[in-house]
Amino acid sequence: MILDHLSRVNKYFAIHPGFKHAFDYLKKTDLRSLAEGRHEITGDDLYLIIASDHSGKERRKLETHRNYIDIQIAIEGSFPLEWHDVDSCKNIAHEYSPEKDVTFYNDPPLFTVLITSDMFAVLFPEDAHAPQPPMTVTKKAIIKVAV
Repeated sequence: MILDHLSRVNKYFAIHPGFKHAFDYLKKTDLRSLAEGRHEITGDDLYLIIASDHSGKERRKLETHRNYIDIQIAIEGSFPLEWHDVDSCKNIAHEYSPEKDVTFYNDPPLFTVLITSDMFAVLFPEDAHAPQPPMTVTKKAIIKVAV
């Protein structure tokens, strides 16, 4: 997992060829004006999901993805993000779904961070993660970068 401020994204471009394109898209796009749902950037290799979240929702299970790296950003508000390394996760709640590219776990998180509007989190396939319901209404962006 990478957790940093948006002002420092440039130092991560060399990690994956899709990162520069993803962050360039974020810089030039008014994310607040985008409707909820999927937005194409370069098809299935790189796309954006806009989602709203609110308090009172049920606690989410840790999840991993095999085919995508998630870049999660709070557009409005903030949200707690739980993390655990997948190699230590032993309690699978739902086996891997190739259609949804997700495995769910019942393991507890090792730590929780608060993602605010000036931050981003990059979550690799080895990062079990669970964005939890926020204290207030939050609008967030999840960029899916094909591994």
